[in-house]
Amino acid sequence: MMAPNPLAPTFMEMVMSLGVPLALLCVLFYSVLRFAVWTPRGGPSLERIRKHALWTGVIAWAFSSLSAAGQAGISHYGQSTESMEPWGLIPWTALLTPVAAVLIIHTIGQATWPAPKSAKRKASLEFRRVRDYVEPALGWTVLGVFLVSAAVMPFVAAARSFGAIDRPAPGSVGLWTLGRVDGWAMAIALSSALVLLAAGTLLVMRLIASRRSLEALSPKQNNTLRVIGMNRLLRVSATVASGLSAIAGNYLVQPVPGSDVLSYTNWLGLVNMAVLVTMLFWKPPTLDPVSPFKSVPLAAAEQPSRESVAAAKLMDSTVVVLIPAMAAGVLLGLVVRPWLGSMGIVTATLACMVLAHLALEGVLKRNYSVRRHSGVGRTVTLTGALPRYTWAAFGLSAMGLAGAFVYASAVATGTTPLRWDGSPNPIAIYWVTSLLAAFILLAGAAAMWFVLTRPELNQVPAALDDTLRRRSLFRIARTVASCWFALAGLLLSMAGPPTSTNPLAPQFDPGALAALCFALSLMLLFLPARGYTPADFAPPAPVQSSNTSPSK
Repeated sequence: MMAPNPLAPTFMEMVMSLGVPLALLCVLFYSVLRFAVWTPRGGPSLERIRKHALWTGVIAWAFSSLSAAGQAGISHYGQSTESMEPWGLIPWTALLTPVAAVLIIHTIGQATWPAPKSAKRKASLEFRRVRDYVEPALGWTVLGVFLVSAAVMPFVAAARSFGAIDRPAPGSVGLWTLGRVDGWAMAIALSSALVLLAAGTLLVMRLIASRRSLEALSPKQNNTLRVIGMNRLLRVSATVASGLSAIAGNYLVQPVPGSDVLSYTNWLGLVNMAVLVTMLFWKPPTLDPVSPFKSVPLAAAEQPSRESVAAAKLMDSTVVVLIPAMAAGVLLGLVVRPWLGSMGIVTATLACMVLAHLALEGVLKRNYSVRRHSGVGRTVTLTGALPRYTWAAFGLSAMGLAGAFVYASAVATGTTPLRWDGSPNPIAIYWVTSLLAAFILLAGAAAMWFVLTRPELNQVPAALDDTLRRRSLFRIARTVASCWFALAGLLLSMAGPPTSTNPLAPQFDPGALAALCFALSLMLLFLPARGYTPADFAPPAPVQSSNTSPSK
């Protein structure tokens, strides 16, 4: 009988390690939906409902990665499976956290729809079934993915374990030294995650079908919104289920140490890639079309001018210019990587995004601005243009970057950190970070100054001109704050853990704090700008002139 491993995590330790990150994730996700996506200003509109549904799927997709569990059940030399329980080599947190995150995020997304403002509610006798809102082709495809993943588990359970070796045997052609745990333990872990995913997906599907209708939408639009929710839930669930089968495939194809196997292929991993690409491009249906300028229904305002629609469309085409700008930034970062390291790639990419927003403003000024102007823009100030949470993000990113500097200086030993891939100078990691942080700040300040001083637009309402300035300023500001968070995360990850004289005492893990900085950086980078309103496109009221004739 094997002796219990004293270093193996207990049940409560696994619960805490899984529950605390999920709790923080839920708070962060709710804050994004509450303060960035679903703002109560202006009442519910079709575009805000579409954004709420979109961001629920995007955030769930972002937290569905199983890459941290890719080596589940694989042991290295020194991790002998004979002297420890097989559960010690199974990353429970990495297996269960993406499953739970996907289900919780979609549950919160369904629970955060706006409450009806009227005290009276219309009674509905509509009988809704889950299958009525599932697209047949998608439903059968997702079911097939789950069945294939479940069919792999018996093969995993029947697999035998083998220990890892220090080096290949003399005269052996193969170079494999890794071992693996017992198949029954691996099958239990993967099957538990798969069953949790399947049961949770069915429960969330039932929640989507049975939730109340939104009073701002018609019955047809409410049904379409439920189909959209089902579509995004099933796509991400199929991706996670396929990822579990890919982990099982990597476990099964591991060669025995010392064998003459030259190479191996994880075919289930290739299937997982195919499922990932298919689900990524499986578009959900759309709600009733809105006007060419977003969030303004066709019947909500008078017909706007052609210049107003063209200017709004131009400033909404950021994706068209951001993708080439990011590609150019990555190439530039690779050129300066020998001196600036990975920080140069991140900063160059985000700086090119700032330049892309500046280029759009230049095109807007060239094509739609007044030819004769005084050189002064409208009365839009920087403090009034940016929301409060943007200033809070600036403050947090600045404090995070300063704290990362303090920590890196405290653990510095006078040598270049092993994770630093830039200039070999021992202090390069500090002056490079400072230089890049100042560079992105100056680039953002210059772009904001150009937006604030841009001349007014020709034949465009003043409200729309001010809204375009605010949206550009917000996009530039969120990019700068996102870069600062990314630099703080990179600095923390490169500094390494602190040295301690007591190895048994709790140690500070900078990797967790760096991961939080990276998550905040991505969340800021994709925060949506405030949408248009009908008042932005309303023509100015005519000025009534008073013609008074002199009395005789």
